[in-house]
Amino acid sequence: IRSMRPQLLAGFLFGMLMLVPAGLAPGAMQKNSQPAAAAKGNQGSSASAKDADPFPQVPRITAEEVQRLAKEKGNVILVDTDDSEVYAAEHIKGAVNVVYDPTGDARDQDQSLSALPGDKLIVFYCNCPHEEDSAPMVLEMWELGYDHDKVKALKGGLTRWEQLGYPLAGTDVGAAQEKGN
Repeated sequence: IRSMRPQLLAGFLFGMLMLVPAGLAPGAMQKNSQPAAAAKGNQGSSASAKDADPFPQVPRITAEEVQRLAKEKGNVILVDTDDSEVYAAEHIKGAVNVVYDPTGDARDQDQSLSALPGDKLIVFYCNCPHEEDSAPMVLEMWELGYDHDKVKALKGGLTRWEQLGYPLAGTDVGAAQEKGN
């Protein structure tokens, strides 16, 4: 299965490139993107292509549910997929940083991901409106053999977490919290 990895990564990257024009020119690729979405389980959906989440097969979890689970059981691992500078400036309190870099060495990323515990819920998030960077990490975890029910993407990402006023950490957090109070 490792020998197929370069082809899978190339296919994934090509697929990601196909999403970019759709976001820049609404409706430009709607005819081409709809069959793929329908094939992945969005049949009968009335949502337009620009409203559809990328990687619809990836399960999402709300910030409210993550907060509840963390308080009740404490067995949730939050993983920020932004680069280290963005993570240092602002991230969810208690989150670890595993950078999403589709151009980087996949073996290094796999090594970081494999270090995550398999007995806890792992929630990936990014500072993206539709989990564009966190959802591929969930797929990668599945490829590494993690339980599909134990790996999810945070719906709405860091933006939604901030909207709800949940705890943040980082160098920019103090100034932002002072403005909000």
